[in-house]
Amino acid sequence: MKSFITAAIAAGLLSAASSPDETALPEDWVGSGQPAAVAETACAPSINAFIQALGGDPKYAQILGAINGGFMTPPPGYNISPNPWASATYPELVNKISGTFSAWCEFLPQISGDQDDGLKYIQQFAWFYYQNPAGQMFVQGTDPLTGAPDALMSNFLEAFTVERGAYMDTLASTRYVAQWVDDPRIEIEDYQLRQPSDYGTWNLFFARNITIDTARQTIPSRPVTMPGRNYVVVSPTDCIMNPLVQVLKEQSTGSSVRSVINNPLEADTVIDVKNYPISLDRLLGNAPAALKQTFIGGSGLACVLMPNTYHHFHSPVDGEIIYTEIIEVGTNGVLGTYGYYDFPNWAPMSGDVGRPGTDFSQFEVFQRGVIIIRVEYDGINGQTITGYVASIPVGLDTIGSVVFDPATKTGAVVKKGYTRLGNFLYGGSLNILLFSKGISSGVVQTRLGNQITLLNAGTPPGDTE
Repeated sequence: MKSFITAAIAAGLLSAASSPDETALPEDWVGSGQPAAVAETACAPSINAFIQALGGDPKYAQILGAINGGFMTPPPGYNISPNPWASATYPELVNKISGTFSAWCEFLPQISGDQDDGLKYIQQFAWFYYQNPAGQMFVQGTDPLTGAPDALMSNFLEAFTVERGAYMDTLASTRYVAQWVDDPRIEIEDYQLRQPSDYGTWNLFFARNITIDTARQTIPSRPVTMPGRNYVVVSPTDCIMNPLVQVLKEQSTGSSVRSVINNPLEADTVIDVKNYPISLDRLLGNAPAALKQTFIGGSGLACVLMPNTYHHFHSPVDGEIIYTEIIEVGTNGVLGTYGYYDFPNWAPMSGDVGRPGTDFSQFEVFQRGVIIIRVEYDGINGQTITGYVASIPVGLDTIGSVVFDPATKTGAVVKKGYTRLGNFLYGGSLNILLFSKGISSGVVQTRLGNQITLLNAGTPPGDTE
């Protein structure tokens, strides 16, 4: 492979003082030598192409230099210092990128005692753009030095995700499935297939089908609360649920500022985002403008799925689907599935993923689906109230796509807690629920005898001792 360092030096564009933003790089930032060989994995094509492209244009030494200068040390509770991406030279950082993605490509999550490492590389890559504007911009398709479009890294991440997803569809990916089937947290007795040998790929296990009683239209292990009351909303899947504290507006001007909440009892960063609105125009994709208008001033809930939980999502209400859309990378401003600016705030060590303070407006540029359901329910005076509920499944990190069930189409009648709308494959998964103005307060309300939390069967979240 031609040395990208040699090419950059020959071009005479990588002196320490040549950064376009006039921020001097370390004298020896460019370094010398060639990048390490890319490991022969299922993702070698995308990684090799990315490394070669970095060497083909001298500006990338400057871009990665700006990113390197912005690496932030993770919060104290993570016991990581300095940032694992921090590098002394450009070749060192390039080799870290190559090595990390080579290891990630065929990584198979394992169970260790009462813990699993399913988020290992998702978290590791998150430190690349943690509170690092240059890192976030480059990951999401923008040159951080000029603000011009530059899809080199975002295209690489998309290709890598496809290649890793293909590997997770192979027999080799089942190596540790038995560990997961044996993990009590999986509750394998709730599913149709209960033996490791029943699953021919990791993705088949990850998207395993729960046992359904089609005659009664129920899920025995997940009974619906008060099925005859059409004003009761149910969880769309197994998840950690929190209310959205952000305002739903037609558009976000971007003029508000996210500020840190000073809480001495909280080791992780908490961001005050109440005044940073969610843009319905962006989040709801190409839905009709009149339909988007119904959600202005409405409310919402965030439903975050964890690696060991059920990964299909169902209708949260009784009603009729009136709009569906898959918003894919490259369309309607979608930049990919990576780049959430503040991982500790989104997925804190406490385990309260998507807690109040999470900035859900960032998911406006993530690959996602949109399903809007019209609901009709009885008011207290006997009148019929009409409203709308949006289910927005969001693909995060190595989720290469959001999959809708074939029956998830406009005009379909759905039954809460039963009608399956779609599923996720291995990666990160989020389902945002939005309620049109006036039909819900957006707080989580439960009933006597319903699950409200789980008792820790092992080490509590965030407890490292």
